Order: sequence, then structure tokens, then C-alpha cells
Amino acid sequence: MVQAHLFSLLYIHLLPTLRNGSSLLSNSKRKLDAERRLRASATTMAPRAITSPVPDSLYPALAFLMLAIGLIFTATFFIYETTSSRRNLSIVKEVTTGAVASVFLGFGSLFLLLSSGVYV
Repeated sequence: MVQAHLFSLLYIHLLPTLRNGSSLLSNSKRKLDAERRLRASATTMAPRAITSPVPDSLYPALAFLMLAIGLIFTATFFIYETTSSRRNLSIVKEVTTGAVASVFLGFGSLFLLLSSGVYV
């Protein structure tokens, strides 16, 4: 990091004077502009803490809600499978119901783990 900063400063300060032999006044103006740009880029690239887009206080409620919805879709899937005859089964309805149940049960399990303190 320090080497890159020094290299960029040397590049910004020395290269224009070597290339076209400009005056020291315009060179010092370029130096100030370059230093301002470097300071601005250093402040915008400062590391920020990673935070959750969902508040921690909502984890238990989301876990309960998503698990309940997932279990309802799972029950719907099983009822459909057991009550339909082979001729009336629809693969689209089976896959759709199973996929929705899987998504809700997966996110419900995730929020259940997060609410219990297991950060995955």
C-alpha cells in the first residue's frame, strides 16, 4: 500500500516535468491537484463494516413465518401427492409446490440459525 502510494506520487510529480519540461509553478499546481485526488480516493476507499440488511431483532419472526409457510406448502405437496390419481398428476404443479416449499424452509432454517446465534 505504501509502495503504491509512493509510486503514484512520484509518477504524478516527476513524469510531467520529465516529459515536457514545464515550469515549477505549474508543476506545484499539479502536485496539489494530485494530492487532493489521492486524499479523496483514500477517504472513499476506506473499509466499512459489513452489516446485515435485515435487523437482528427480526430474525425470530422471520424464522417462524418462513418455516410456517414452508410447512404449509410441504403439507399441500403431500396432500396433493396422496389424493391425486396417477392420471391427474401434474409435474409442473409438483415441481412448483416443492420448489416453493424448499425455498421457504431453507430461508426459515437460515433465520432460525441466525436467531439462535449460529452465524452461517
